[in-house]
Amino acid sequence: MNREDLVAGTRPEIAGGARKIIMTGGDGFDGYEITEYKGMVWGISVRAKDVGQDCAMVCKHITGGELSSYTALGDESRQRAIDKMLQMANRQNANAVINVRFDLSGAAHGASEVVAHGTAVVIKPIIGYVPAGAIGNILAELQENFEKNQILVKAKNG
Repeated sequence: MNREDLVAGTRPEIAGGARKIIMTGGDGFDGYEITEYKGMVWGISVRAKDVGQDCAMVCKHITGGELSSYTALGDESRQRAIDKMLQMANRQNANAVINVRFDLSGAAHGASEVVAHGTAVVIKPIIGYVPAGAIGNILAELQENFEKNQILVKAKNG
């Protein structure tokens, strides 16, 4: 993608496939149009800490403070659920997931259950798209400065 296309508002193509799927909690992406809805995708992760860490966290309940082992457990569970959701989207040949949501629960004492879900879609950039508002104004200023600088360079060389 060259600078002029970016300044003009054209977004890069999203190829899809492993590690090339983008996701959002919104119902779309600024500068992209949804060309195809692939369907619901989800990932589920239920994880537990070992007994030793679980006992240490019970003691932490008494003294107070962050239950860091459980925080890490929650992070691991969330990331696993996201990875599984994106794998499912990849199998459906999607390049994006919209309306991503998370459902969290403690499946049992010392365990963490996370469900990530959304709608798999195919998106493509809107050619020449310039957003409204502040971002659009910034892009317009960049374009104007670029054009002015190009004219100055041509005048010096000519």
